[in-house]
Amino acid sequence: MTTLQANLKAGNAVTQYTNYLFNSIDIFQREVLMATDDGLYKQGGDLDDTTIIKSYFELIKTDFGRSSIKRLLFIYLSYYATEDILFTVSTEQNKTQDFTIPANLSGQQGYRLRVSHELYGRFWTFKVSNLHKYGADFSIDEIKVLPLVKVHGLNYT
Repeated sequence: MTTLQANLKAGNAVTQYTNYLFNSIDIFQREVLMATDDGLYKQGGDLDDTTIIKSYFELIKTDFGRSSIKRLLFIYLSYYATEDILFTVSTEQNKTQDFTIPANLSGQQGYRLRVSHELYGRFWTFKVSNLHKYGADFSIDEIKVLPLVKVHGLNYT
């Protein structure tokens, strides 16, 4: 089963393909069909498994409901990945930290990321993307974050 078929069968995830000429996609009688302005095409052929598929998702920017400056100690992930994936943490202070998360073929498992003490800000963004040359199947079940909030005149709490 290809990544494209797996994403379509999952049915719960929103997927956007940007490097293809088709404008819609569906599964009909177990075949993946793609439509363009010129016609209807069936997925298949020698190049399907060699096309580079860059996959990522980025969560909405958040301040965790608090307007103060925050730091993060750890981020906890529950994930599955056929190849290594990249987890990027960034703030509005133009600070980022990248983590390479190892492949995990034995089902959803937990992983802990230690965030640098130099990373701080009010607004935080999290991005997950594949690293493998031809893409990788991955799913993130849960991301848990406990922000340390700076209270005016006091240390982080």
